[in-house]
Amino acid sequence: MERIHKPVMLRELRDLLNLKAGDTAIDATLDGGGHAEMLLEKVGSRGKVLGIDQDSEVVKSVRRPPNLKIALGNFRNIDRLANKFGFSRVNAILFDLGLSTWHIKASGRGFSYQKPEEPLLMGFSKDNVSAAEVINRADAGELADIFAEYGELKNARGLAESIIARRREKRVISVKDFLGAIPIKDKKKLAKVFQALRIYVNDELGALAEALPKSFDLLSGGGTLAVISYHSLEDRLVKRFFLQKKRGGAAGILTKKPITPSEEELESNPSSRSAKLRILVKI
Repeated sequence: MERIHKPVMLRELRDLLNLKAGDTAIDATLDGGGHAEMLLEKVGSRGKVLGIDQDSEVVKSVRRPPNLKIALGNFRNIDRLANKFGFSRVNAILFDLGLSTWHIKASGRGFSYQKPEEPLLMGFSKDNVSAAEVINRADAGELADIFAEYGELKNARGLAESIIARRREKRVISVKDFLGAIPIKDKKKLAKVFQALRIYVNDELGALAEALPKSFDLLSGGGTLAVISYHSLEDRLVKRFFLQKKRGGAAGILTKKPITPSEEELESNPSSRSAKLRILVKI
């Protein structure tokens, strides 16, 4: 698999994660390994990095220096995976919650409305129920809840009823079938529809809610937890968790406001435009 995903805000992370030679770190969203390479540079040959990813196709492609350990699994189990590979205490943990460019352009799993020929799967793991199964079996209320909660779409009920009407005529199998079932042409709204379905299929917010406290527990004193989010649902969850830890006196927040990509990065990587980086330090 060719690495076509550019790691976001490398310079900012390099400066703020406070890693030194001999430290340990976890890249909880390994993808093509771009952020992991930066972490390896910071910790040097005496340090070690654990990369976690739930997609077996992604994991196959990553270069594996001796001090990079790779765990196949969902980051919601970060505590168990870390202990399995000997990372019981770490100096930094990084989450990049963005959808990989590879998943959109080359996975063949129907993550984008721009790929009508692909099957409507959307799973990061083979264990996930497919998006097509959800669309074909859920009732109107369940579908409306998915689009309202995870896509923040105002016309969620009408959208659900349109899908129910179309699937009575034909089962939804492909992205093309799905597009034919939804009365939306606006690209921004289409993106939100696909976002909502993907989040639901992969239980992304549930996984993040489980992973954040487990990650904090893994940090040594002075350790940093960095999260890059890409939409308000994720960012809200991260912000709330960080504030909870700060108010409880367990952490300080390094980023009073979320850091966003520089103009230079936006020019070279337009897909980073919605990224927001928040970092806390454990006391």
